Amino acid sequence: MCYAIPGKIVELDTRSATIEYYGEKKKAYTDLVDVKEGDYVYAQGGFVISKVPEEEALNILKDWQELFFQLQETDRKLSNNPKTIYQRANAVRQKYQGNSCCVHGILEFSNHCSQNCFYCGIRSDNRNISRYRMSVDEILSNVEYAVNKLGFKALVLQSGEDYWYDEEKLTTMIKQIRDNFPSLIFLSIGERDEKTYKRLFEVGARGALIRFETSNRELYSRFKPGSSYDKRIDLIRNLRKIGYLIITGFLVGLPGQKSKEILTDIQLTAELDAEMFSFGPFIPHPQTPLHNTPLPELDTMLNAIAKSRLMSPSAKILVTTALETLDKEKGAREGLMAGANSLMINITPIKYRRLYEIYPNRAGTEDDTQTRIDAVLTLLYSLGRAPTDLGI
Repeated sequence: MCYAIPGKIVELDTRSATIEYYGEKKKAYTDLVDVKEGDYVYAQGGFVISKVPEEEALNILKDWQELFFQLQETDRKLSNNPKTIYQRANAVRQKYQGNSCCVHGILEFSNHCSQNCFYCGIRSDNRNISRYRMSVDEILSNVEYAVNKLGFKALVLQSGEDYWYDEEKLTTMIKQIRDNFPSLIFLSIGERDEKTYKRLFEVGARGALIRFETSNRELYSRFKPGSSYDKRIDLIRNLRKIGYLIITGFLVGLPGQKSKEILTDIQLTAELDAEMFSFGPFIPHPQTPLHNTPLPELDTMLNAIAKSRLMSPSAKILVTTALETLDKEKGAREGLMAGANSLMINITPIKYRRLYEIYPNRAGTEDDTQTRIDAVLTLLYSLGRAPTDLGI
């Protein structure tokens, strides 16, 4: 299974390529790969990430062709009766984004964290958690498996704010991934300095997942002690200026959050020029100061997804693991049908995945990765979604 479809470059300009897929044409930047007209390539997130031998590409396209159009037709049928706000949002998603659904792998390589956020289970003051760090070689081994064996074309490398991974280690890691396992690399490593992020961009990182959590300055200061709201927002803006694709968003259900503030959070996510909206329900961890906080309702989350889609028709909107955890039976399906069009699959080895406990009972923690992939594909196909990203 490939989490991208190869396309043929039919036109080149200074920095981007026009790529054709079954008659559809999409644009993608070419600064990661040297290409020419006629090349077959994989693109993710608006970047060409690798070339594909012509014979291999044609075989993949042949295998995909019938399914590709079947899925499009299923998606059209499921989105042609927009009555409720969820159905209207889904129809907007179908109009502006088609049936593509980004499927990224996420590797949680360390649960050490120097921050002490009140809402997070891996906060520095939690003494009841077993800490781990994956070596650079171990990270590379897992990336190789994800890219070469499982077919992922986009990966999120995530950790707590762990400065054991200094600029040198991170640079080595990113460069070796790009050189050996071509993929779109997103970083979720917290508030590093701009110099470090620039260096990591230079060696091949292209995305950053860094949520602002709340647009309410008072709540931010209360629940993120020692952290500056302005510094966080400035970093996100500066990462965008560097050239990073931004994944950002917020928590729904923090104590003291007013319902109208969710709209402000959505607006801020859009203003930060996010490539992907990432927001989820706040699920309290028993070893945090907010352990008694009640869970938000599923409908609150679905309304946030739908309103995000209606306000930002061209955005990618993530079904977070937290949403799937909030309702393990229908959270992912309902989120996708309310306008979302992105998913992440945890590729962290289970022995570590159990320890990355930002909140308890995370969906998929005990699932074999291939089993999880199969379940995601079954869900997507039932909704007419193709697990692909065809560029911009």
